[in-house]
Amino acid sequence: MLVNMPDISGPLAILIGLGCVLLVISIIAVIRSQRRSPAAGRETLIGSVGTAHTALSPEGSVRVQGELWQAVANEGSLEPGTRVVVTGVEGLRLMVKRKEDTHV
Repeated sequence: MLVNMPDISGPLAILIGLGCVLLVISIIAVIRSQRRSPAAGRETLIGSVGTAHTALSPEGSVRVQGELWQAVANEGSLEPGTRVVVTGVEGLRLMVKRKEDTHV
């Protein structure tokens, strides 16, 4: 060789080091995002508490998370204003049951 230079020197070594650090940070961010629970979608509706907007005998509408949904009561009929819990989702229809009071 005409010029005798080390393979990795000065600015090149710094760039390679920064690239490795950015790669590790990116991998950690991807792993964390995959472990996070969903923030939207049908999974967030199940277990949500709402209010019967119309009578459910067994079909009607409920207000859950500020939105009006078509719903089917799992057990009997429910009056308007009754607190309900979402037990399932079928398409755009919620399956609900009466919310049990936990006051003792």
